[in-house]
Amino acid sequence: MIYKYLLEVKYRIFFSLIAWSFIVVNCYCFKETLLYVFIKLSLNPNYTSLLYFLTTNVTEVFTVYVNLSYFIANQTIIIFLGYQLFTFLSTGLYRFEYVYFKTMLITIAFYWLSFIAILNVFIFPASWLFFLEFQEFLSIQNLTFYFEAKLNEYVTFYKSVYYLCNTIFQIIVVFFIILDLCKTNLSILNKFRKVFYFVFFCFATVITPPDIAYQLLTSICIIIIYEITTIYIIFKNELLNTK
Repeated sequence: MIYKYLLEVKYRIFFSLIAWSFIVVNCYCFKETLLYVFIKLSLNPNYTSLLYFLTTNVTEVFTVYVNLSYFIANQTIIIFLGYQLFTFLSTGLYRFEYVYFKTMLITIAFYWLSFIAILNVFIFPASWLFFLEFQEFLSIQNLTFYFEAKLNEYVTFYKSVYYLCNTIFQIIVVFFIILDLCKTNLSILNKFRKVFYFVFFCFATVITPPDIAYQLLTSICIIIIYEITTIYIIFKNELLNTK
C-alpha cells in the first residue's frame, strides 16, 4: 500500500517536471512578446518615450529572456503543484474537508490572478511613476539626472515588486484561513494583537530590502489587512448569529 502511494507521488512529481519544462520552452519561444507585454503593460502611458533600455553585456538579452521564462514557469507551476497535492489528498478527506480545501485552493488562485491584474494595471505603473518624479523635480532644481534603464535591472525591479506585493496579497488568504478557524476565539486574537504586530514587523524586515521605509510600509499594509479581515469576520459572525 505504501509503495502504491510512493509510486503515485513519483509520477505526479515527474508530470510536474514535464509541465514545468513545457512552460519554460513555450515562454522562451514567445520571449519577445512576453518581454513586450511586461514592459508595455507595466509602464505609464505618459512615459512611452522612455521605452528603451541599455545592454552592457553581449549575453544580457539572452539572460533576461531565460530569467523571464523561468519566472513565469515558476509562478505557474505553483498552482499546478497545489492542484496535484489537492487531488492526491482528496481521496483521504471527508466531504466537508474536501469542500473546505477546494474552496481554499480556488480562493488562493483567485487572489493570485487578481493580484497580477492589479499589479500590472495599478501598482507597478504607480511605483514607476513615483520614482520618475524625483528626476523631474531635480530637473526643476537645475540638477539633472539622465535616466537610462538597463534591461536586466528593469526585470529585476519588476520581480522585486511582484514578490513583495504577492506576499502581502497572499497574507490576506492566510488571515482568512486563520480567522475562520478561530472564529469562535476572536478574543484570543485581540489578546495577542501586540504579539501579532511584532511578528508582522519581523516578517516585513525579512522579506524587504534593508530600508526602514520599505519595512514600515510593508508592516503597515499587513496590519491594515489584518484589522480589515478581523472586522469582516466579526461582522460575518454577528450576521450568522442573528439568523
